[in-house]
Amino acid sequence: MKCRKKLLIMMLLLGLMAEPIPFYAKDIVDEPVQGQTAEADGASAEGSVEADTEKSKSGAGEPTGDIGEPENDARDSTGDTGEPKNDGGEPAGDTREPAQELVRLMLDSENRYSGMDKAYSQGYLPKVENGCAYLVAPILCSGKLKDNRLRVSLNLGATENTPFVFKNYEKDIKLRKVSVNDDSKKVESFVAAFSLELKAERYNGSYPVVLNVKAEDKAGNAAEQEFTVYVTITDGKNPNEEPVTEPPAAEPEAEPPVFAPKVLIQTCQFSESEILAGDEVTADITLVNTSQTERVKNMTVTVNAPSEQFTLLSESDTTYVDAIPAGGTCVISCRYKVNAAALQGQYDLELSMDYADTKGNNYSGSGKAKISVKQPLCMQFDPLAIASQVTVADVVEAQVSAMNLGRGKVYHVRAVIEADGLSPQGTIFIGDIEPGTQAAGSAQVTVSGLAGGSPYGETEGTVTFYYEDEAGEEQTETGTFRTTIQSPFSENLQEPEDKEGQWWVIMAVIGGMLGIFAALIIIRRVRQRKRYEMVE
Repeated sequence: MKCRKKLLIMMLLLGLMAEPIPFYAKDIVDEPVQGQTAEADGASAEGSVEADTEKSKSGAGEPTGDIGEPENDARDSTGDTGEPKNDGGEPAGDTREPAQELVRLMLDSENRYSGMDKAYSQGYLPKVENGCAYLVAPILCSGKLKDNRLRVSLNLGATENTPFVFKNYEKDIKLRKVSVNDDSKKVESFVAAFSLELKAERYNGSYPVVLNVKAEDKAGNAAEQEFTVYVTITDGKNPNEEPVTEPPAAEPEAEPPVFAPKVLIQTCQFSESEILAGDEVTADITLVNTSQTERVKNMTVTVNAPSEQFTLLSESDTTYVDAIPAGGTCVISCRYKVNAAALQGQYDLELSMDYADTKGNNYSGSGKAKISVKQPLCMQFDPLAIASQVTVADVVEAQVSAMNLGRGKVYHVRAVIEADGLSPQGTIFIGDIEPGTQAAGSAQVTVSGLAGGSPYGETEGTVTFYYEDEAGEEQTETGTFRTTIQSPFSENLQEPEDKEGQWWVIMAVIGGMLGIFAALIIIRRVRQRKRYEMVE
């Protein structure tokens, strides 16, 4: 029995030596065992496994040819899976994993892409025209790249002899499906296209351009390849000709300078002759094209409010002007409201202008229109305070009081009194009054008596108030007053007093006397009658 088994093993080994691809290869590919090496004293089957492993390392990736299976009688005779065993019972042969094949980069030499007059296999040359060389390099890859992307950079050769203008020619190329051969089919490739700028002073010849291609596959393995493409220059100088010294070119005549047209503010008219805080005002601004030869076109004018004290009432602060002829003018309008709290003074309406000339050259300009704002004055003066009765030759005091109800300061407030029979000793000076404050002043007045007839009696006078605004402009207000001038002796004269008690006393006395007189008459008559009767 043991002899039969040994005979079968020998026959199996002889069969393996006759076949170039042993059945061990399949087991190595399907179930790789790393770190296991062949025995130095192994049989010829082990040598076959080593040879097959070397093929895997060379980049084949998988064993070529048909992979045979051990015959059934061999499996039955061994009673195992068909793997030969040595005397120790261990599987023989090298079971190391084959090396992974690296991706390969290559130029597509069979197809003609856009920008190419021939395929590379037909002698493609980059096109040279308009001072540039247009290079197209379609690159194919045998495997999958990371992000389907590779990087291409150019080496233009030595700087002395190259006809190319040196620049940084480097770019990332992505995998694309493109049409080739006049759109007869589509292929997937990395199409690297470059436009190489040529020197003005270049010589004819064929110059190599080296494309350095770098990529990385899905497993992170780096791949790099260089391709050389020749660029043929035929529109340059002959390198064999001696340089011809040309006479210096005549300097061109200097062209007369062309000056840009200027647009300036000519005038600015306002709807109010005097602009007070709180008014609404329209500004009509006249612009003039100072150029006598150039027309101004496509102009926009923006008017900026001078401060937050101005409120724009127009729909927009920008006005469009189609054109201003040479030396012509145009008028733009804007409407503002001056806030009541605006301080008195001069403000600037700033204009920003953008326009173009007839050649399409763009220009910009600016300007300022002046606007003067006054703060309205609001003063209130109390009536002149003076005695209602004065005596000739007396000196009395007259007093005035003023209040500033406006938002601006009032300067040099004073009052002048004029009346018949009164002689003030001077002007009543009150002084400067701040907004929202009150001040008063007084003066001595001598009573001299009325002119003309009687020096005594009632007199009516005027008091005139003078004051100035911040600009020094003087304003006036006038009031009236009355007083009575008396004689200095009027106090010693006795005037009859109409006393009610004394009047009734007098009447009672008179009545009593009349009663007594009547009683006497009656008594006298009674006595006379008695006498007469007695006589009879």
